Amino acid sequence: MRLLTKAIATTLVALAGAGAHAGVIQDTYWGADAHNYGDVIGDSTYDIARAEVTKSGTVLTIKIVTNFAGHAGADSNITAKGIGYGDLFLNGSWNPYGTDVHHALDNSSNSTKWSYGLSLDNRWSNTGGTFTLYQLTGVNNAANILNSENVMGCSLGQNCYYRNGQEVAVNTAAGSGAKVAKVNNTAVTGSWKVDANQDIIFTLNVAGTGLATLNDIALHWGETCQNDVIEGITSVTAKAPEPGSLALFALGLAGAVSLRRRNQ
Repeated sequence: MRLLTKAIATTLVALAGAGAHAGVIQDTYWGADAHNYGDVIGDSTYDIARAEVTKSGTVLTIKIVTNFAGHAGADSNITAKGIGYGDLFLNGSWNPYGTDVHHALDNSSNSTKWSYGLSLDNRWSNTGGTFTLYQLTGVNNAANILNSENVMGCSLGQNCYYRNGQEVAVNTAAGSGAKVAKVNNTAVTGSWKVDANQDIIFTLNVAGTGLATLNDIALHWGETCQNDVIEGITSVTAKAPEPGSLALFALGLAGAVSLRRRNQ
């Protein structure tokens, strides 16, 4: 009986795993306007290591592994409320400017046009909260997004340095004429949480949205100062189990059943 139970459990675990897929984006991206600081402007508090993207059924989970987790409000002497967590931007393809590994000339004006943004309820919370999914329907990022220079309250190059020209927040503000944000509130919400000094995790059920059908997910995330930024793309499509593997599971299960019968 023990062999039979073990065989069934092994088969079920393997089949369940076939419905989920995790992809990893390592932080090799620098982006433009680093002001000769390279990957990270400032100290290692702002460093981002990688993003882990998992899609299980219709649930999309994105983990940003960063030292900044738990440190929203830092450097409050140079900008109101200090540095916060940026919104998370998503797309089904990634089109960075330049061919160098760090994309050191890439910014919001010449790069990927993001299709969705996860707008945080409180970007200065060090425990997490909720976010709202916005569809970014304007013709370019400038119509949909606020960049780092739009949210930082210090004078660049005088009393602070940060990575300007990078995407920070969904522009949800009302306006008139050309100032009207070209975004659509999908009314879909998700949750995010902070594990101090470890990671920030975003969880969203994408059923009924354009994200549900994507095979690849490209993303952009950084602090409101964008002192470090992660961008890249990974597959979220689970690889189907090999027919041979399923056959081996079935053979093992049949063998266990046969052995149990002989022992009865």
